[in-house]
Amino acid sequence: MSVILKRFILSVKVFLKKYFYCDSELTKDIFFILRKLNLEKPIFIDVGAYKGLWISKYLKKIPKIKAYMLEPHKPSFIQLKKKFRTFKNVSIFQYGLSDISGIKDVNVNIQTYTNSFLDLDPEASKSWKSTKFEHLYKESVQIYSLEDFVKNNNIEKINVLKLDVQGLEFKVLEGSKKLLKKGFIDVLVLEMIVAPTYKNQSKISDIFQILENNDYKLYGIYDIEKKPKREKIQQFDVIFYNSELNL
Repeated sequence: MSVILKRFILSVKVFLKKYFYCDSELTKDIFFILRKLNLEKPIFIDVGAYKGLWISKYLKKIPKIKAYMLEPHKPSFIQLKKKFRTFKNVSIFQYGLSDISGIKDVNVNIQTYTNSFLDLDPEASKSWKSTKFEHLYKESVQIYSLEDFVKNNNIEKINVLKLDVQGLEFKVLEGSKKLLKKGFIDVLVLEMIVAPTYKNQSKISDIFQILENNDYKLYGIYDIEKKPKREKIQQFDVIFYNSELNL
């Protein structure tokens, strides 16, 4: 079997596990936490919703969920609106999140799931051994801090906050510090990028530090992706939870 075919098979397995298999460890742990919290109508905020695959897992099993989905890329946003048009409990916004509110350019790449408010690192294609990070154009969109988004939409609590923001995690958390400090968010799910992918991408240590400083604890590490042969970690997912929760 060729190296290229092996890499393709591996990438397909990772994609399916992450987005379609409801028995992934991360998904099972989120369901376990929600059962422990005994929440009948949990509130989810999905930042970087892309095609809505992540939220779909939970909508199937928790019909009374209230979901807010944020996707800055216009074509993806339009697809989300169409896909979830019959769900009255799902609100979709063409917004991004950062540390402040305003207008910001999102970089649209060949593979739209790599879109980011950050410019691509020159080493991105080399790091991932892929051309999927080639830049196409910029698109101006509205961004908010999470604090402003919550206030504008009269959200009283966040049970699960998922961040898939392609290197901007720390800035989003910076714009959430007041909410973190008062325990407004129960659980956070974050995609953590290790490999050089974007210029000035968030440092893993900074993300862990801001969460630990606000009394959030690491619950688990999931879906570790490694660079072939050398086995360097490229990215992984994490769950953090408010230490005041009885988990």
